[in-house]
Amino acid sequence: MREYILITVLLTIILAIIFFPRKEEPTYIYKESDAFSSYEITITGAVNQTVKKTFYEPMMLKDILSLSVYLDEDADLTSINLYQVYDKDATIVILKKDLDEQNEIKKLNINQASFLELLEIPGMQERQAASIILYREQNGLFISIDELINCKYIGVKTLESFKTYLFVQ
Repeated sequence: MREYILITVLLTIILAIIFFPRKEEPTYIYKESDAFSSYEITITGAVNQTVKKTFYEPMMLKDILSLSVYLDEDADLTSINLYQVYDKDATIVILKKDLDEQNEIKKLNINQASFLELLEIPGMQERQAASIILYREQNGLFISIDELINCKYIGVKTLESFKTYLFVQ
């Protein structure tokens, strides 16, 4: 009987060791972190103060300007690409608007203007310029600027915006 008790106790201990969970030791994974790459953007020109900022991820110019720069009133943002992404050191020069250029409007003769000259008009699209030329070739010279309303892709609002840049001769 003693032997059965001893065997039962030994079997119980062996089964307890096998089936009962042990404390797991945490496994640590060591991964070398990538060094943060940084870049410096310097913004000068039509700003209140020259700014040097350090960034750690690629950013569009419009976001960089909104985070760090106060622009002057005469800053010309049309000459730069606000959607350009920067991820390297760079210097950005923001130009001032040329007030003399803005006051001087170049007027084109609608009956002699070429396709490329028509595209220089602010807001003129390629399809509108092409339709003006096609209309002029099919129907003859324009008598008045208001005839542009007959061209495809030109509506009343578009015509009003083009009138300051065109004349008929």
